[in-house]
Amino acid sequence: MERVLTFLLALAMTLGGYAARVEGDAKAAELLAQARAAIGGDKPLGKVQAVSCVGSIQRSIGDRQVSGELTLDLQLPDKMLRTESISPMGDGALVINEQGLNGDVLLRNTRVTNAPPGMFLRTPPVPPPGSDAEAQAIRNSRAELARLAVSLLLASPGSLPLEFVYGGEAESPDGKADVLDVKGAGSFAARLFFDKETHRPLMLGYRGVSPRMIVQTQRVQGPPPARGGSQPEPPAGRGDHGGPGAEPPVPEIVDITMFFDDYRAVDGVMLPHHISRAVGGETTEEWTFKTIKVNPTFKPDTFSKR
Repeated sequence: MERVLTFLLALAMTLGGYAARVEGDAKAAELLAQARAAIGGDKPLGKVQAVSCVGSIQRSIGDRQVSGELTLDLQLPDKMLRTESISPMGDGALVINEQGLNGDVLLRNTRVTNAPPGMFLRTPPVPPPGSDAEAQAIRNSRAELARLAVSLLLASPGSLPLEFVYGGEAESPDGKADVLDVKGAGSFAARLFFDKETHRPLMLGYRGVSPRMIVQTQRVQGPPPARGGSQPEPPAGRGDHGGPGAEPPVPEIVDITMFFDDYRAVDGVMLPHHISRAVGGETTEEWTFKTIKVNPTFKPDTFSKR
């Protein structure tokens, strides 16, 4: 994670040039055109309708560092699936977590494999269908899809049309960056920073709920229930958010920043193969992609509800 820490200085960037907003959409269009040319140009980018990224993820959970595998599938205008396979307890138990969206259908599925005998792992529940929690999760997933589409492809997904407004120039000890404010329906807002020299996306900042992985463990005593019998729900075990029975903390809205580097050409399009996410100025996770495919042929059930 150390190689991205220098970029964290950008969080302290002081934005000047707000008066330049009077230049309006013309300046925003100019910066967007420069950026699209820098990552491949309108013609190659116009052909990109889907992306599949496969690699590794490293994440901070409390005071521990865990790693695993990550697959990120995007299909415009409205499909996304993020699949993680992580062993959070370091004991061989593997938590496979799928999160995404298919139009208006929320994709959520978590399963645990290779748990040691007597070990029970509890993960966050899937929001009930039709609930307010599900509606909010759909909005959050749609916003995440929009952030990824605009960061990777400088595209506005049809599921959430975006507006670009010139945001001035940012300056930090590492250099200068051009800024676009990105706005959309449902209070969607983000700031996209472009490297002044390469014109490629450097980072994207927004306000949101801090991403968390909560895994509770419980040693279940006694023999397993007989076939056909039932087993009472184990009590909440010790987890990262407190002792037995503790409720998860109320989600906090914080500053979140995604950083993009290690650009490489894939079918004529320059795509970042390393992405890190910082929450409140501290790097919490990194994605390192081994392979990225443009316009892959997804399996028919890739974006199906499990």
